[in-house]
Amino acid sequence: MATNTSTAITIPSTNPYLDTTPAPPPSSSSSDAVNNLGRRFDSAAKKAETFAGNLYNHIRTGPGLVDIAMTRLDQAARVIADGGCKNVFRKEFGDINGEKLKDAFACYLSTTTGPVLGTLYISNKRVGFRSDNPVWTGYSQQGGPGQWVYYKVVLMADQIMAANSSSNPVRPGEKYIVVLTKDGHEFWFMAFIFYDKAFKNLNKLIQHWE
Repeated sequence: MATNTSTAITIPSTNPYLDTTPAPPPSSSSSDAVNNLGRRFDSAAKKAETFAGNLYNHIRTGPGLVDIAMTRLDQAARVIADGGCKNVFRKEFGDINGEKLKDAFACYLSTTTGPVLGTLYISNKRVGFRSDNPVWTGYSQQGGPGQWVYYKVVLMADQIMAANSSSNPVRPGEKYIVVLTKDGHEFWFMAFIFYDKAFKNLNKLIQHWE
């Protein structure tokens, strides 16, 4: 399968909070089906994009609104099939004694090679993010050929220094949540549908562990 490695995700070896899990290559037949359905809804998507306003302006160069909507439908179906968000979180991030998932939010994680669409999970003990779709790394963690993986971030609550709100000074409607770790790493999350709720829940978690 041909892969455009120029858009490959790079996993910084010096960042202890980044992780990957192997993933099957995206199905071309599934992509074709999504694209065909996307074209059928093109007119409706344009109207929805106008209504959405600034929500997706800062990811205009990434997936279109139809692609986002179809990915969300696919992701919701998989979550339901896997028994809900709590089961998906436990499966992807493992079990911690006494941990309870508080909420999950659709968003993007900013990376050096572009935004990655995924889900941000907030529990009473940590924060986790996983890409909704496989991404190409360009190379494996063992230094071999590239591979398809799910891109993940895992932050224990007591490792987080702050979660700050930020916005584009030119387009204030473009809001970001910047999560800062105590050892100097930062993660930029954006394009939340429920921005205020996500920001509130993140800060409630951090304050509890201060």
